[in-house]
Amino acid sequence: MGRRSSPPRPDAIMKPLLQVLWVFLDGVGLGPVHARNPLSSFRWPALMELAGGQAWSLETRPRFGSTQLFLPIDATLGVAGLPQSGTGQATLLTGFNCARIAGRHYGPYPHSRTHSVLARYNVFRRLQNRQRSVAFVNAYPPTFFTQARMRNRWNVTARCCLEAGVMLRDLQALAKGNALAADLTGQRLRDAGFMVTVIDETQAAHRLMHIATNHAFTLLEYFLTDQAGHSQDMAEAYRVLASLDRFFAALLDLLDPKQQLLLVTSDHGNLEDLRARTHTRNPVPLAAWGQGAMHFRHARDLRDITPTIVALLKAARA
Repeated sequence: MGRRSSPPRPDAIMKPLLQVLWVFLDGVGLGPVHARNPLSSFRWPALMELAGGQAWSLETRPRFGSTQLFLPIDATLGVAGLPQSGTGQATLLTGFNCARIAGRHYGPYPHSRTHSVLARYNVFRRLQNRQRSVAFVNAYPPTFFTQARMRNRWNVTARCCLEAGVMLRDLQALAKGNALAADLTGQRLRDAGFMVTVIDETQAAHRLMHIATNHAFTLLEYFLTDQAGHSQDMAEAYRVLASLDRFFAALLDLLDPKQQLLLVTSDHGNLEDLRARTHTRNPVPLAAWGQGAMHFRHARDLRDITPTIVALLKAARA
């Protein structure tokens, strides 16, 4: 009798053949080119690579390729007023027009009228119903959990995770290398007095890719862009974008476009116009890089992201 072969390792069995990695950037629009637009006033090589060599602005031309796509998409959702995070993010994560459901743009937390939609139709639950593994990689400090539980007031993504039974990661997960800080490096947590190990953006990209490799769908949120926009501080905007660009440069080097898809989207404009402290009605970017990018070619607004992700992963073999 021949030698019996060893059984495959569990991680080799469970590793999905298509992995979607969604990096959500809060408050990043495509605005006019002017001196107070930090996205067009400086050269950001990795961001430009995502847009086919172009700076991010209203002048950026749509890019269509078999493994690369860049489009402006609408964030106003046909509702008057300035888009807000609560309804914008709820729309992104469900595919339903949550600004219409709420009757207005609302934020930063989800509107009560959208809670049932978030519970039933969020991207995590919809993918789990199709036996696809999911992960949300942001690490929250203890103060976040204390305040959210005390007031029963969770941000959009945390509420989606709770409804779907997806793990909300904490500083213990961060210490073990199983999560990422909101600023990617952990420096802000360190500055706030938490005993965390600070890493650089390249290490953050490696950590994120390690987590994403074992899931069909992985989400990372980055909100420093929105904070920088509200600050109207060009120096702060530059620091945030420089860090983000280093991160994307490393992530694109690690990405396997034959097996992985990187998505980059936002919920509303803000950072692209430091002349005002408020959000904007500018379109927001949709960048897709890797396997399945062209599935997003018909996207027009925030409602089109989650349904396309679900359809793409439904069609892929687990």
